[in-house]
Amino acid sequence: MTPPAAEPKPLLFRWAKGRRFSFLAAALLLLSFFAHAAAFFVFTVVYPARVTIPAPAPQVTILSATNPDHQALLRWIEAEDPALVANAASVLPPNLLEVEYRPSYHTVRTAPRSVPEPKAALQFPPGRPPLELIRSGNPVLVDAADKRDPQSTRALVSGPLAARTATASVQIRMGVRSAVPLKCAQVLIGVADQGDVRFSFLQESSGDPAIDAEATQQLRRIKLRPAEAPITWGTARVFWGDDAYHVEAQE
Repeated sequence: MTPPAAEPKPLLFRWAKGRRFSFLAAALLLLSFFAHAAAFFVFTVVYPARVTIPAPAPQVTILSATNPDHQALLRWIEAEDPALVANAASVLPPNLLEVEYRPSYHTVRTAPRSVPEPKAALQFPPGRPPLELIRSGNPVLVDAADKRDPQSTRALVSGPLAARTATASVQIRMGVRSAVPLKCAQVLIGVADQGDVRFSFLQESSGDPAIDAEATQQLRRIKLRPAEAPITWGTARVFWGDDAYHVEAQE
């Protein structure tokens, strides 16, 4: 008698027996196809196509000297030429040697400040007797033939030059006369160390140009005391006398 055959031992893994159709793989393939189709529709139909601008065609512009618009560009190119800067030659202006030299001090930009004149102290007259005061009120007959002494034109020097004059004012001899009333003139003068007046500049006019020129010329002839400074500036106020007016204007 033969013993019964032993049953086979079960396998470690459960291997599927037979080959069956996988519906899951087919579903995944269909899902992938529809996803790609949707993406193609979105990027092709929904979004517009990219528009590209073509590059402009090359152009050639010819600069002509007869064209007014091109002349300005040609002049600018010529001015910016580095060779002109490197080889710049000195240009002598015409009539350069014929220009008259004018010193800078001829134009007075800021008048020098002078020392103000001291104010006169108030002085009271001395006491007089009562009878003399009464007699002074009586009218006094003045002879019409009596005339005042003629007054000469004088210049009052102030500022640093005031100490270099022998008197308070300097007499000026006028060779030109005026027929109109004159205002007090003011002249800026510069005196050298030897006392000679080197410069004279009119600051305030009298109203008559001829009188101003004569007074400015006469101030150059006055002589002051020597000093150590090469040039000392001061102000001279000219007070006109009888010699500056015509006889008709005085009467």
